[in-house]
Amino acid sequence: MNSAEESEKMPPPWVWRGCLEHLDKVSQDQRARESTVHIEIGLDLLAYAIEEATRSMHAGPLTSNELASIACYTRSFRAIRVAAMLATSGFVLEARVYVRDVYESSSMARYLAREPAKADIWLSDERWIKDNEVRQYVQKFTAPGIPIKDSPYSQFYEQSSQIHHPTARGCIPLVYSEETKNIWPQLVPQYDAEHAANALHEIAMETVFVCFTFMNALADPAVMPVEWRKDLKELAEAVAREADWSHLDRDWDEEQAKFEALRAQALDADELEQYLDNDPNSVRNRLRRQTGPGH
Repeated sequence: MNSAEESEKMPPPWVWRGCLEHLDKVSQDQRARESTVHIEIGLDLLAYAIEEATRSMHAGPLTSNELASIACYTRSFRAIRVAAMLATSGFVLEARVYVRDVYESSSMARYLAREPAKADIWLSDERWIKDNEVRQYVQKFTAPGIPIKDSPYSQFYEQSSQIHHPTARGCIPLVYSEETKNIWPQLVPQYDAEHAANALHEIAMETVFVCFTFMNALADPAVMPVEWRKDLKELAEAVAREADWSHLDRDWDEEQAKFEALRAQALDADELEQYLDNDPNSVRNRLRRQTGPGH
C-alpha cells in the first residue's frame, strides 16, 4: 500500500474530525443559514463602528476610555466570530461559552467608554473590573423599577455561568444522551440541526446587542451615520421579530438633515486642538496659568 492510499484511509486530525461536514448541513438548514447572514450583517456594522472610532481616536488626543472601549469591542468582535465558527462546526456548547465573553466584553466596553476614571484603572492596573460594578452601571439601561438581579444582563449572566463553568449542566450533556439513555463521551461533535440553529440565533442576538451597546457608549447616538442606525434597526427587527422595536422608529430624512447639520458644525480633530490652545478658558490653559510657563 502506497502512502497516498494510507493517507486516504487515515482519519483527519483531531482538530478537524467531525467538523467539516457540519458546514454543509448548516448551509442546508434555513434557520441556521438565516442566522449566519444576520451575524455577517451585524459584524459588518460593528466593524465599521470600531474602525471609525479608531480613526477618530488617531485624529485627536488619545484618551484611556476610548482605548479601553475599542480594545474591549475588538475582543467582542473576535469572540462573535469564534462563537459562530464553533457553532457551525458542531461545538455548540463551546460556542455558548464564547457568547458569554461577547456579553461581558461589550458591557465592559460600554462601561469604560463612559467612565474615564475606571478606564484609567483598567489600563494602569491591568485588572478586571468586578462584574458587580458593571451590573450596577447596566442598570441605567434597564427598564425603571426592575431590580438589578432581575435585569436581562443578570439573568443572562447567571444562565451562561452554568455553561461557562464546568458544572454538571455544562458537562453531562457531553457524555450522556437523553434519547438513548446511554453514557458515551462525545469526543467528536455530533450535528444537531435544532441545537445548531438555536446557537446561531443566540449569536445573532448577541451581535445586535453589541451594536446597541456601541450606540450607548457614544457621547450621542446622533454622531453615527443615519444609514448605520437604520440598518441596525432593520437587523434587530429581522433577528428578533417578536420584540417591539417601535421605540427606534424615526423620520430618517429628518435624522439625515440633523446628522449633516451636526457634521457641519463639529470641528475636525486638528481644528479642535487649535481651538483649545487658543481658548483661555480651556482646561489646558487654566492649568498652564496655575503651574506657570514651561510646565
